[in-house]
Amino acid sequence: MRKDSHEPARERSFAVPGTGLVLNNILKWMDRDPASPNVVRPGRKAGTMMSPTQVFLDGAFSVSIGTPGSYGILQTTPQMLLNLLEFGMNIQEAIEAPRVRVYRDRKIDAESRITADTRSGLAERGHDVNLLADWSWVVGGGQGIVRDPESGVLMAGADPRRDGYALAI
Repeated sequence: MRKDSHEPARERSFAVPGTGLVLNNILKWMDRDPASPNVVRPGRKAGTMMSPTQVFLDGAFSVSIGTPGSYGILQTTPQMLLNLLEFGMNIQEAIEAPRVRVYRDRKIDAESRITADTRSGLAERGHDVNLLADWSWVVGGGQGIVRDPESGVLMAGADPRRDGYALAI
């Protein structure tokens, strides 16, 4: 294939020897077209939305949770973590709970499982609430593992909104 071809580049990931860390080619979101707002130029930082997130409590592994979804990762991940760590849900409940995705100009996508009162309250505060289906891929799709601090037992959860499985071994 010629270098100036318009065919999509294959994604490649590389692991750092001995670390288990995988590096991703995040530059795929940058463009060589000088008219593009995402043009590659010296000193330009690439935005990254990385997932999964790991949580350690008192120095011990507690949670690993993640979602695909580009810029939505920064909204989906905190919603799942709050459900798990603050609201006492188990990993499956935390992933399955209804979610929102917020955009600029006060626009919000909200799954219809979010109560009508909550959606009305958001609208009264000036938000433009777009109602999504009960289970929408738009708000991400999480998978996660938690470790019980007392027994060490691992528990996994997977999101019915997207393809994926959870396995704790």
